[in-house]
Amino acid sequence: MRELAYKRLKKVADARLFSVYDFQNDPKNLLTAHELLAQADGALATKFTVQFNLFSGTLFAMHTERHRDFLKKVDDLSAMGCFCFTEVGYGNNAVEMETTATY
Repeated sequence: MRELAYKRLKKVADARLFSVYDFQNDPKNLLTAHELLAQADGALATKFTVQFNLFSGTLFAMHTERHRDFLKKVDDLSAMGCFCFTEVGYGNNAVEMETTATY
């Protein structure tokens, strides 16, 4: 399922219907893409959410000039992202799980 979701996301990304830069230029475009993809395939929507909302949204909000080339790789999926919460209570077992991030 993950591989199929990735292949579908790659096709969507290759069509260049949206961009990480839409957070600044056209946020409704990203939200619309997310809604449409969710109607087509839940796994695809989840991959999209992680790559373009959580990962690239955070990266875009916090980027500096040195991240500009990396941001371009997010759009074409040559840089795949992830996102994790480190707050107590987040995870698959939110009631029992505690997480710690150590720098």
